[in-house]
Amino acid sequence: MIRILSDLHYRHPAGFVQRLEQIAPLLEGAERIIFNGDSVEARFLAERESGAQDAEALKAFCAGAGVHATLITGNHDPLINDCHHVDLPEHGVVATHGDILFRGLTPWSRETPLLIAAHDRALAEAGHPDTLEPLLIAARKAALAVERLGPLPHHQAQVRTVSGFFRQIWPPGRVIRMLEAWWRVPELAARFAGEHRPDAQCVLIGHTHRAGVWRRRGRLVVNTGAFLPWAGLLMVDIDERGIQVREIEERQGIFHPGRCVARG
Repeated sequence: MIRILSDLHYRHPAGFVQRLEQIAPLLEGAERIIFNGDSVEARFLAERESGAQDAEALKAFCAGAGVHATLITGNHDPLINDCHHVDLPEHGVVATHGDILFRGLTPWSRETPLLIAAHDRALAEAGHPDTLEPLLIAARKAALAVERLGPLPHHQAQVRTVSGFFRQIWPPGRVIRMLEAWWRVPELAARFAGEHRPDAQCVLIGHTHRAGVWRRRGRLVVNTGAFLPWAGLLMVDIDERGIQVREIEERQGIFHPGRCVARG
């Protein structure tokens, strides 16, 4: 059985997962687990070494449980490897982090103007490709535009504190841009699949941190959420019986597979 989740944000100051033992129940019953981007914090130069070590620790932890781990890159860990998406054609599934859906990767970010310029430049340098892999490579290159900026206080804010919460939502326009991204992402993901993986009946993303399941353009679109406050958490199990979208339940700081909420 293949299990897919995203946005672990292991050891992020605001994140729920500070010890890998917290996700041990999520490995049970899986032969392969795919972490769909932003598994570790390696966005800034100051985090690069510790993020690489955390990625290796995550893979080793999974291997110790008899589970093969695949880490797809995200905008928080763009250099951990060269795996930017996973195709599972036998199951009609494509998984990628989701930042590719937006010009500038994160339209709600304070660094959006910098990221848009870097994204446009990376696409131009690549010759404005129309196939998936070079588009994803350009997105990863664009993510590096912020590597010298942080981590700053608003990057490391504890969302669960009052001051941290207001740092995250300030300025107020960020909330509007985030809501707009949440509203647009199901349609963008379905359109992305139609352009780049027309045979895929299921598109799996993360990135925007809003967990959800939608039917768009004849496809199942799943955002598996994030291990961060206010996000919601889902995972996807894939085996010979098909696709099962399940909740992830937190009990006393430990994360467990929960009930099925959709099938594909």
